[in-house]
Amino acid sequence: MIKTLMTAVGLLTLFAVSAVGQDTGPVRCVAAIYRLRGEEWRLVKSVKFNPKLAEEELTNKVIDLPASKLRLLASVFPTDESMHSAKGADSIKLGLAISKSSTANAFDIANNAVAEGTLSALDTLRVERTAYVKRNLMLTRLECWDSTLEKETSKEEVPSDEVYLWLYFDNQ
Repeated sequence: MIKTLMTAVGLLTLFAVSAVGQDTGPVRCVAAIYRLRGEEWRLVKSVKFNPKLAEEELTNKVIDLPASKLRLLASVFPTDESMHSAKGADSIKLGLAISKSSTANAFDIANNAVAEGTLSALDTLRVERTAYVKRNLMLTRLECWDSTLEKETSKEEVPSDEVYLWLYFDNQ
């Protein structure tokens, strides 16, 4: 009886620790692709997501670039040992890369863009990379922020977790 009770308590503890380890926390991210039209960047596609914030747990998002076989890889990687900051060693690393493969992460691809910031002092962190895709200049962006510090906005202004796609047609 006691052995069964101890086993049950142990299993409940294990499930509780596993659930906490999957916490996404207050950090929110958006990966976006912009296309240069004249002198302005126009949003083509964006994906909002909640990265996992368990220690050294990689979160990847893949977005297909329009009219090509290329993909934007957006990676978020939290760690507890890399920053030499007065606010602590916990950090969040953002990576962006363009690749034909969707199985890799942005940190493992050559010619990527990477940024890292202190997690405990996070307000907003952004990384950007420009690239030509079929002779069109594209701007790729990954931005993450602490959602507890968000400004008050109306529901219409806050995008959902769905993918948004805007198509622009040339009259040429």
